[in-house]
Amino acid sequence: MKYRLMSPLAIRIILWIIAAVSLAGLVLGVLALSGVRIELTTGQATLLISTGSLTLLVSLLLNTIHYKVDDKYLHLNIAFVDMLSNRIQLKNILNIAIIDGTFYISYIWKGPDPTIAAVVIKKERFEDMKELLMAKNPNIVYFEDKNETTDSQQQ
Repeated sequence: MKYRLMSPLAIRIILWIIAAVSLAGLVLGVLALSGVRIELTTGQATLLISTGSLTLLVSLLLNTIHYKVDDKYLHLNIAFVDMLSNRIQLKNILNIAIIDGTFYISYIWKGPDPTIAAVVIKKERFEDMKELLMAKNPNIVYFEDKNETTDSQQQ
């Protein structure tokens, strides 16, 4: 199951716009180098191709960040690459905690002390993620801070 990284809508829109503009520049550069009459020098076309390729790749990669749960691991993928390198084994997850609207997990990675990590997904997906992880590892202890107070309640 995949869970998209929570990022603001404005950021995602900007990244898609950057991808579209980069693709247009890349196409223009290729057309100019292949002999189509476009008012670009060879150097400008080469620059458009190189920068267009790089920015297109980066913007697409940033738009594909997601969490993935399989039978053994919790992955944080950018496109097809697991950025955590199978660091979070489901059998090593000790706790799930939702505190102040943030989803945390603690797990054993190296040594006896647990590592705590925030899983940055939409709040609407917290329950799905919790149920999935607890189904894969029934030993996980769940904790939710139900005493969330706002500044207006404290005053």
